[in-house]
Amino acid sequence: MASSTPLHPRSIKRPATAADALAIPRVLPVSRPGRCAAAAGAGVFDQVEDTDPFLSVDIFRRQGACIPPHPHAGCVVATYLFPDSTTSLRCRHAHGGDDALRPGDLLWLETNCGTVHEEAPDSGRASVRGVRMVVSRAGRHPHGAPAQTVVRAESMSRWREGDVDLTLVCGDWGERDVARAEGGRTTLLQLDWQADALRTLEIPCDGRRWLALIAQGEAAVAGYALRAEGGGTEALSLPPGVWQLAGRKGARLMLAGGEPLGESVVYRGNFAARDEGDLVALTRRYQQGAMGTLAPVCDEPRP
Repeated sequence: MASSTPLHPRSIKRPATAADALAIPRVLPVSRPGRCAAAAGAGVFDQVEDTDPFLSVDIFRRQGACIPPHPHAGCVVATYLFPDSTTSLRCRHAHGGDDALRPGDLLWLETNCGTVHEEAPDSGRASVRGVRMVVSRAGRHPHGAPAQTVVRAESMSRWREGDVDLTLVCGDWGERDVARAEGGRTTLLQLDWQADALRTLEIPCDGRRWLALIAQGEAAVAGYALRAEGGGTEALSLPPGVWQLAGRKGARLMLAGGEPLGESVVYRGNFAARDEGDLVALTRRYQQGAMGTLAPVCDEPRP
């Protein structure tokens, strides 16, 4: 039977914000919230004034730990595994989705009006590491079934600029585009330094809001030093403009962009809603079992 208490206990209500509210780069506070001991990484959480439409963006690492069944509604949950992960991740939801996410792949889960979701590594001795983005769909989630799509690594766009390798995981960047499930122009771009190098990065003035997170090594973005230490990360908001990047060999920088909704959002229990009334309706759906149930596979023997 579904639990009556979703995992995320805090109520976060944010006002609408203008898409061009940030005129200069800004360092964003990074935290490690304890919503789920197996799932939480280091990243940007509950700062929608600066990150709209993202409710959170974090760099996670797990060694054999499963994320047991838990609910999501009114949002997209996008999970990208770094290519150097050493195992796959089985991703299921209660409305029939069941996919193996291999290293280098992206899972795009449109939760719509709600589903129960689970992630389990194929091997208990191997590790997975990557990026998780939770994108608000508050007030825009249809009364339809959740939809899960996997973008395979081989379908992503890759190119090199000087000593920096770039991977367009999803969305669009310049003339490049990587198709995935419906969901606007949410974009994730990975930059990997093959040697110490300087380059410029042009953030387009197209209505999207951009966040930069350092995933490994050291880089300087628009004069701000970003370091990934102890598996953590540091983050920066980037407005439109041409900014200088300086990276050390082995550095990895993730750039996430999305179109702001510019609307109020209440985020609690992994549910994104327009207001308290909408949140109550989503919570009631979950408690009544309308978001489905999953028998956990986390306790099954794994190699």
